[in-house]
Amino acid sequence: MATYNANTVREEARLEELANCVEERGVEILGVQEHRRVHTDQPILYHKVGGCSFITSSAWRNDAQAATGGVGLMVSPRARRALRRVQQHTNRILVADFEGNPVTTVMSVYSPTNAAPIEDVEKFYDELRTAIHHVPAHNFLVILGDFNARLGPEDAPFTYHNNTNRNGEYLSALLTEHELLAANTLFSVSGWARDGRSKTELLVGCVSWTTYW
Repeated sequence: MATYNANTVREEARLEELANCVEERGVEILGVQEHRRVHTDQPILYHKVGGCSFITSSAWRNDAQAATGGVGLMVSPRARRALRRVQQHTNRILVADFEGNPVTTVMSVYSPTNAAPIEDVEKFYDELRTAIHHVPAHNFLVILGDFNARLGPEDAPFTYHNNTNRNGEYLSALLTEHELLAANTLFSVSGWARDGRSKTELLVGCVSWTTYW
C-alpha cells in the first residue's frame, strides 16, 4: 500500500501516468488525495484506468469555483476483486473494506492544512474519530492520507522534522487515543515550492497508519 497527494489528476493523461506508476511499482492499494475530480451527482465513482480501478468521492469547489480536494483509492485487479464495500464518510474521508482474514479496512483521508482555521482541523479529526469508531475491532485498519502535519522525534521515530506542528499535535493525539502506529514518517522532498519555501515544509503529512498487534 502507498499514499500520494496527486495535486490534481483531472486530465486523463495524468491519471493514466499514475496508474502506470502504480502497476510498475506493484502497488495493490494507493490512497490518493487532491484528485480534484468533481462528480457531485455520484457519491462514489468507479473509473477503469489501464489495469487499475480508480475509486473516488467527489472533490468540491472553493469560493472561486475551482475544484479542490477529493480523495480516492487506486486499486489493482486483485484488490478490486477483494473489495467488499466503499463508503464516503465525508468529502475528506473515504472508507473501503477488503476481504481477508482479518478484513482490511482502508481509509483515504485529506486533512485541512496547518494554516487552516482550527475549527476546520478539529472537525476533520472529530469525523475521522467517528469513522475509526465504526471499524470492527477485529479488522486490520490502514489510514492512507495527507495529514498536512509534522511529527517531531518526540512523537514518531525516523522523522525528518525537528518538532511537531499544530496539525501534528492532533495527529499524535489520535495515534495515542486509538493505539495507532505512524508507519511512514520518513520521507524527503527536494526542490522548492512556487512561493519560495522548501517543498518539505508543504508536503508534511503523507503518513500511513496501522494498528498495533
